[in-house]
Amino acid sequence: MADNFEIDCPACEARIVIDRETGEVLWHKAREKKAGGSLEEMMVKMTEQKSEMSKKFDKGLETQKDRSRLLEEKFREAVERAEKGGKPPINPMDLD
Repeated sequence: MADNFEIDCPACEARIVIDRETGEVLWHKAREKKAGGSLEEMMVKMTEQKSEMSKKFDKGLETQKDRSRLLEEKFREAVERAEKGGKPPINPMDLD
């Protein structure tokens, strides 16, 4: 029989060694993290993300400018239709 239990944690993927008799944790080794890459690679990724976000922001800004123009045109058309239709709409409260 082995002296200690060796367990791999399913949550954090660490290796834990536990004493069989006392139940105390004797040793804990966390999973080694993979290196994120070099500083130059990270800078290139950040530059790409920055340019992508800038493009999305500019596109959203243009959409908002175009939206205000479209809303203004719709409002003018609605005002013209209201002026041409000489008869006012029926008020539902007057039907009682």
